[in-house]
Amino acid sequence: MSQEEKNVKAELCLHEHDHRELNKKHHYYAQDEMIGAGLPLWLPAGVVIRDELEKLARELEFLAHYQRVVSPHIAHEELYYQSGHLPYYEDSMFPAIELENIRYRLRPMCCPHHHRIFASGFKSYRDLPLRLAEYGQVYRYERSGVLSGLMRVRGLCQNDAHIYCREDQVHAEIRKVLEMYQEAYRILGISDYRLRLSKWDPQDESKYVPQPERWQWAEQVLREVLQDLKWPFEEAVGEAAFYGPKIDVQLKNIYGKEESASTVQLDFASSERFGLSYIDEQGQPARPMILHRAPLGSHERMVSFLIEKYKGAFPLWLSPVQAMILPIAERHQARAQEIASALHNAFVRVEVDARVESLGKKIAEAQSRQAPYIVVIGDQEVESGLLSVRRRDGGKAPAVPLEEFQAELMGKIRGRKF
Repeated sequence: MSQEEKNVKAELCLHEHDHRELNKKHHYYAQDEMIGAGLPLWLPAGVVIRDELEKLARELEFLAHYQRVVSPHIAHEELYYQSGHLPYYEDSMFPAIELENIRYRLRPMCCPHHHRIFASGFKSYRDLPLRLAEYGQVYRYERSGVLSGLMRVRGLCQNDAHIYCREDQVHAEIRKVLEMYQEAYRILGISDYRLRLSKWDPQDESKYVPQPERWQWAEQVLREVLQDLKWPFEEAVGEAAFYGPKIDVQLKNIYGKEESASTVQLDFASSERFGLSYIDEQGQPARPMILHRAPLGSHERMVSFLIEKYKGAFPLWLSPVQAMILPIAERHQARAQEIASALHNAFVRVEVDARVESLGKKIAEAQSRQAPYIVVIGDQEVESGLLSVRRRDGGKAPAVPLEEFQAELMGKIRGRKF
């Protein structure tokens, strides 16, 4: 085979593992011209993955003492002037909606809403750090030419949170956030990523809050956290948010193109813009520092990475269907449904292939769908009460009672084991 033929073959292999191609087979999401480009419709299989990621984030955040909030998708335009999004970010926002002489905007981020939540009540230094978390739907008008499946969209759901803390708490809070990222990535089986310290560009003041001394301080804090953790990182000028520097976790898609999957940002400007304050130990008003963080980034981008990483063969806990029950003949249907009902009531995602087809065809279909476990029910299984279990990789497990199989599944799912 010539090198050119090898290159073509490799390119075809990559194309097959593109999340957009895998979606044609597994149906995670749909695009509809009547809805709009970049506004995906999540289908049941994709919603399973979304829900499991949100469940993981909720658990990690609960253990880390976050408090959950919910805020609207829309707000008065003045909010985004106050936040700085309209002066610095308007090209990436949807246009205004005017009703009864009030101009509204779809939110591009949740942070302005969370700042208003912080401002809604009295805060003491004893209340800090205050960690507010939300799975927030946001809208960004990406140019048509850059839209790409779930990787780049116009409507996205972020695993968002904002931490309001004293200046002397910033270092410790950033470290805790990065350690949470590390744990989430370990659970997801992601090890190939790069950390980037994204800095401002002092030569382009139109893009950034013009406070050079604060930029220098904030960048140094992020740098010191990464150095203390002894995590390798690179620095990039001009990649910061307009209100402060950030640490980005960079992942590559199937073609090797790098995208930011997670971020933690140190915001030294918004407290002043929103007039946020707390009462310090001397009884005086003080401005909190704000950390913006999203360990799992947006559902859309993270799911696209995971589809390509696992090529549709998700770990058991993330799999849209965790077990397929295959009755060989119609007389085995009742037992198959009985097993499926027991597993379903134990919160296992299970389906029965009740079609009148050959067993070989049913097995091939279940393997094509990447079901982690396949249970075949025939005369022997009905008579013995034992289950004949096949794994996704083609291996067979010893015949076991339903209760034992159910306990094994539940244990692996709870532990998020591969």
